[in-house]
Amino acid sequence: MELKKWRYRAIAVALCFLLSPLASFGQAGAPQSAGTIGALDPTATRNSNSINLRDEVMWNDLLATSPSGRLRVNLRDGSMLSLGSNSQMRVVQHDAAAQQTTLELLFGRLRSQVVKLTQPNSKFEVRTPTSVAGVIGTDFLLIVTPDRTTLVVYSGVVQMTPLNGAGGAPNTSQSVNVNPGQQVEVTASGVGPVQSISQAAIRQLISQTSVSHAGLANAAGIGVQTTTSIVRTVAIAVGSIAAGTVAGVTIANQNHTTTPTQQPSGPGIPPR
Repeated sequence: MELKKWRYRAIAVALCFLLSPLASFGQAGAPQSAGTIGALDPTATRNSNSINLRDEVMWNDLLATSPSGRLRVNLRDGSMLSLGSNSQMRVVQHDAAAQQTTLELLFGRLRSQVVKLTQPNSKFEVRTPTSVAGVIGTDFLLIVTPDRTTLVVYSGVVQMTPLNGAGGAPNTSQSVNVNPGQQVEVTASGVGPVQSISQAAIRQLISQTSVSHAGLANAAGIGVQTTTSIVRTVAIAVGSIAAGTVAGVTIANQNHTTTPTQQPSGPGIPPR
């Protein structure tokens, strides 16, 4: 009898050990919301399934657009992500309270309008197959083509660091600081000279990320407006990237922000 009781107790204890991880996984593994679909033009997918306006976007969701599609995600902290046509992006995590955001742009074009980061150790980073862009409330445009990476700074100070080949370590010996109204290119040969860029040229680049009036009208509660600017923005265009032509981007001075005059306003979705 005692032996039988001991066996029952042993089985009960074993079941507790086996089932407790499942119970804890059910809580810890519950999907976490990163935000909602704020604009859709005309269709897109989430994890290969069709999505609708105002659908929730969860951590680790893979968002994709067709050659004629675009979408906008309204993150929970107030930031906005605009995914261009023929693009794929994974929302790895977005903790609004701790201000911890990690995105993966697999290919295509992404524009991120990021709220100011104020929490200790906060981060907002966009990873591509060959680079990382770190955003700390600074306004800049990052464009990646097969043979070069171009950085254009609208406000703030950005540090441009090339990588030692595709997927290589940052080559900090070639890091350069780029100020408002300046641009720099990184190619397989390294970092080029920092050059001035006119406000007209910057506005022209910004206009290429404007969303159509029809696309904005499709989003309930989002007014139709002309969009000609970036606000705390990084736009990344990723195609077939050649080795050694990419760069990591970090903020050179978190406490210094300079905004040029005639600042346009309004969000946008990248062009088709």
